[in-house]
Amino acid sequence: MTSARRMVGSLAVAAALVAGTTVLATAQASAQTQRADWDGNIYLYYSASSNSSWSKYAGWVNDFAGHTFAAGGEGHGLRVKNNVNRAWNNDGNYAARIYYNENQNASGNAPYDDFYPGESRQLNSGVRNNNASMSWWRVG
Repeated sequence: MTSARRMVGSLAVAAALVAGTTVLATAQASAQTQRADWDGNIYLYYSASSNSSWSKYAGWVNDFAGHTFAAGGEGHGLRVKNNVNRAWNNDGNYAARIYYNENQNASGNAPYDDFYPGESRQLNSGVRNNNASMSWWRVG
């Protein structure tokens, strides 16, 4: 009986090791895939809905006036200025800052919101639907 229990125990340990190795390999592959998928853009979304229109930016924007949401969905064709609800930073090396004012002006009490690499969420209440410009800076 004891040797049967040991054998079952050994099989259980072996199965756990194989499962753990598979999970680790999957997690590593997933992390590598994410790094490979960085496209250097921040995506700005019209709404919090899954059907929201968006526009993407790789460079600084002094004024969102004249920019419109390009992707199909809720908000398509509407202007980006003062209409961004949420954002996703898909740049692995740079953080994006969304400003309340034009020309990256955060003087005085002017609000802004920072999005670090991989971060996706609603803008803070100071700039949600009150956005005018954006910039980038290298992190890490």
